[in-house]
Amino acid sequence: MTPPSRKGAVTHMPSQLGRRKHRTVLACVVALLLGLTFVGPAVSSAQAQTGAITGKITDDSGVGVPYANVFIKGTQLGGMANAEGKFTITKVPVGAYTLSVKSVGHATVEKPVQVNANQTATVNFQISEQAVKLKGVDVKGDVKIAIRKKDSSTKQIVTSEDLRSLPVDNYKEAIGLKAGVISQGGELHFRGGRGDEVLTIVNGIASRNPMRAEGVDLGLLAVSSSEQVLGGLDAQYGNALSGVINLTTREGGDKFGGEVRYFTDRYGEADKSFNNFERLSTGFGGPFLFPKTNYFISFEGTYTDTYLRNVATHREHRFLDFIRLGNRQSNSAKLSSKLTFKLTPNEKLNFEVIKNRSLDGEFNNRWNRQGFVHVIQDSTAPTDGTVTTRYGAWSYFQVDSSYIPINTAEHLPVTEEDYLQTAVTWKHTLGVGTIYNLRAGRQQWETTSDVLDRMPWEYQQLPNNYYDPQNRLEGPYYVTNGDYPHFERKRTVTYTLNGDFSKRLGKPADQGGHPHNLMTGGDINYNDLGFLRTNFPNILTGQGLYGADRDEFRFFNPEGSFFVQDRWEYEGMVLNAGIRYDNFSVGNQISSAEVRDRVKTQISPRIGIAYPISDRDVMSFHYGRLFQVPDRQYIYQGRLISATSRGNPNLEPQTTISYQLGVQHLFSKDIYGQFGVYFKDIFGLLTTVDQAIPGFAITIPTYVNADYASSRGVEFTLIKRFSRGFAGELNYTYGNATGTASDPNRALPNQGNLRDQFKPIAEQPLDWDQRHNISATLSLGNEKDWRASFVYQFGSGFPFTPHLREERRQNPDLINSRRLPSVSTLSMQGERFFRAWGQDLTLYVQGTNLLDAENISNLEPDLWPPGAINPKSYNVYYTETGRAGGAFLTQDQDGDGREDWYPVHDPRVFQQGRTIRVGLGVQF
Repeated sequence: MTPPSRKGAVTHMPSQLGRRKHRTVLACVVALLLGLTFVGPAVSSAQAQTGAITGKITDDSGVGVPYANVFIKGTQLGGMANAEGKFTITKVPVGAYTLSVKSVGHATVEKPVQVNANQTATVNFQISEQAVKLKGVDVKGDVKIAIRKKDSSTKQIVTSEDLRSLPVDNYKEAIGLKAGVISQGGELHFRGGRGDEVLTIVNGIASRNPMRAEGVDLGLLAVSSSEQVLGGLDAQYGNALSGVINLTTREGGDKFGGEVRYFTDRYGEADKSFNNFERLSTGFGGPFLFPKTNYFISFEGTYTDTYLRNVATHREHRFLDFIRLGNRQSNSAKLSSKLTFKLTPNEKLNFEVIKNRSLDGEFNNRWNRQGFVHVIQDSTAPTDGTVTTRYGAWSYFQVDSSYIPINTAEHLPVTEEDYLQTAVTWKHTLGVGTIYNLRAGRQQWETTSDVLDRMPWEYQQLPNNYYDPQNRLEGPYYVTNGDYPHFERKRTVTYTLNGDFSKRLGKPADQGGHPHNLMTGGDINYNDLGFLRTNFPNILTGQGLYGADRDEFRFFNPEGSFFVQDRWEYEGMVLNAGIRYDNFSVGNQISSAEVRDRVKTQISPRIGIAYPISDRDVMSFHYGRLFQVPDRQYIYQGRLISATSRGNPNLEPQTTISYQLGVQHLFSKDIYGQFGVYFKDIFGLLTTVDQAIPGFAITIPTYVNADYASSRGVEFTLIKRFSRGFAGELNYTYGNATGTASDPNRALPNQGNLRDQFKPIAEQPLDWDQRHNISATLSLGNEKDWRASFVYQFGSGFPFTPHLREERRQNPDLINSRRLPSVSTLSMQGERFFRAWGQDLTLYVQGTNLLDAENISNLEPDLWPPGAINPKSYNVYYTETGRAGGAFLTQDQDGDGREDWYPVHDPRVFQQGRTIRVGLGVQF
């Protein structure tokens, strides 16, 4: 959807052509005499000493540029190209000239040409698009929608204007509004696939943490466009089972410009706020120090306590009595910078740096109390005289001096994540339809998660000794002492080198030819993986390492790929065919006794057909075989004996076989529709089975390729571009996603040391199997004064597995056999444009979940470590009573001989309620 945007002004300036020099008087006399004497021969000779120039002007994709101006510098000769970009200049005197091409919205290109007598010189031009900011007469035009006549894939587009005008916090929320996409818990599921099956690509470089398949996050003002490929992936896309997100970042223009935006939900004091939210974002760019060089820089800082605000305190600095600075429960900063060198019209070099950092505190309902705990110094045990600190009763008030203050939320882990990407890209257009790209990049992910910056041996806790069952207020459901028993350090570095080459072969179809568009390329990646995670970190194991459940490794592995694909146009039909070769190595650090094949290879064919029925209709079909290497944590983890699960270096790539049928229809110049049907079979998914550890007489859950799934569905998209004061978009998806498991860790121990003995024997609905999903957006307004954008979302209920209080083991027939209620939200963003102090200003009001709908987000949030409670309590409570929010069993209160429920009202169960933010933007 493209909402209204402010129009620039266009000034038409006539080209300044050179003038002929004046002849001397003597030359004029001589010429006149010769002309009078030899009239006939002179005319005949002049006609013989001329030639002609012809050619075609195309853009980067090889399509003709209509009505471009062509002229010979230093003369008054020239002309205009026709609708197909072709031109001819006749009666050009013999000689060497410079031919120049100009077209609005494109860079000016010049080429030398030699004109010979009675001959036609051919000069073809390829000109690149170039953003311009012009002044003068206001020119308004309709934005037309173009159908993809040669494409057999299914794509959804999110523009930079969408990200500015819609009430979304990041580009993933905007993607979640599209047909074929289900958003659940911050994860995007493309056409029924798992959340880790979507590959994010930024300017041609894959951005995926090989450890856990997470992609980069960018600020809203950093994104130029986002293209989602949900089906029909060409051979150039690999290591993605479900789809691809293609992100393009913004580049600077030839003049300095940008904007600053500020949003907040703080209306005075802290208690007059929804989530204590503030966001400052900016994006600006322009010409750099050197000629033909531009830059663009964007920053987005978001600071909020979130709707899951805990009772932890955060240091705050106050300036001028109303400016408050300091960390909050969730803090993130996203910085992006790009430097562009346009060396020639056909050569472009980009340097880019992306730096993200976040600092997030957790919310855990059982670790969210502030009060006082009784402390006892016990010297009775052990008998060596060591004094042991023991914690007793808890109280909201300090009963006596033996009660010390305790804020359990401050003893939860704080997670710090850092991301750094540096990249260099080179694009060179060699001729009409011939382009190659080279890219090199380095990406680094770092994650730390700990309590109060403590090292493992500094943690204060014993396993499950957080609760005193005596003298306890509100029962043994809340933690009253100790540190949350988790410590984690992860660092991943990926080096990438890739490139591609494309060339058009044969005559264009409009000239009676059957052209090919051949493309080939490949990539090489090298991963450096470091990992340390431990639960109960202050427990010393028999190997002298801290952590009762410890997993640690450092591994290196290379991988690469190569592809060839062709787009062949024949008699109005387009064939897209390709083949891809992928290569993955586990490295040489694991013993040969454990590895069957160190190098694994896959070949995946792709074939699609696009058939334009008319200039308004296109049908397409695509078949593809897709592969994805498992997250590296499932390959390398658990090499220590104390780990609770073990990676498998013999894992094979997971596989999807995909079919899709698509139809595009252009109803009018403003209204476009897209319809699709898809079928996917997915196998080789990960799960765990007990396997013996070589050299040890024990078994441990080990990851294997044993799960499978399938999905099928129907998608419909209707888009109306902005005209007559409004724009809109409607997306509908009917999907059916089933499989043997939703999570690779489903078969791990779930209660104590009990194994899930009953394995699924048939496909069941997956956790994200939302059968019906509808999203609608509506944008109203005019380009001068105001704009209002509304977003409505509806989804049928997600499945869940019912549990009973007396249950000992799970019945496999009940897995995801029931449905939660449907969910719906209504959000909006209003904008008021005005001008003050010589600047364009915008006032914003943004509201999410305006109807304050109570939508269930997570029926069973994490209750680890369980202590003395049943970790399935929330589920059992909902199954028995139909009430969500969480509860634990307590003593019998009504005399029926059964324990009664004690509700705890855990806010993690529900989505965020209504929020209202205001903002101010400045454009310059």
